[in-house]
Amino acid sequence: MTEFDINLFLYLNQLLAGSIADLFFTGVTFLGNGLVLLLLVTPLMVLGSRDKFRAHFVALVLSVALGGLLVHGIKFATESERPPRYFASRGINIHIGTDIPATPSFPSGHAQTAFAVAVYLCLLYRKWTWTVPLLLAATAVGLSRIALGVHFPLDVLAGALTGAGCAALGYRINGARLKKKSASC
Repeated sequence: MTEFDINLFLYLNQLLAGSIADLFFTGVTFLGNGLVLLLLVTPLMVLGSRDKFRAHFVALVLSVALGGLLVHGIKFATESERPPRYFASRGINIHIGTDIPATPSFPSGHAQTAFAVAVYLCLLYRKWTWTVPLLLAATAVGLSRIALGVHFPLDVLAGALTGAGCAALGYRINGARLKKKSASC
């Protein structure tokens, strides 16, 4: 954690605080929950293209799961403090808009999940007009974690990069598998 990360957290946490913002960010943060995303993405993929759903759904789920395993491994290897505990030990009050998770802070699992799904879908539906909204929604999930006081910006960035990287890797491996499968038919 750097001084910049701490100061950016304090700035964003206060900027995004408030009762209406808490309601918004509490709702948005659920888009970083794997089960919620599964329930939202499955019908969208089926409606978009049943063929793409059949060819990519398992790879998407495995990409998100791989990112989740990486994030949890890093969390327990680093044992980083959540912002409320970090700032409380220094006598600084911050805005907390939700329960404080018991797990370590770095990296953000919500950001990883949201970006893994968004990036995989952006790669899959490149001409789909939802590319920008998907990335904006994932970014909003990341901001929600800062606004609610449970992650530092670096936690969110690391989670987002982990999710995006696992999605890109999963998409590429699945694409090679599909190419090989069609060549053998």
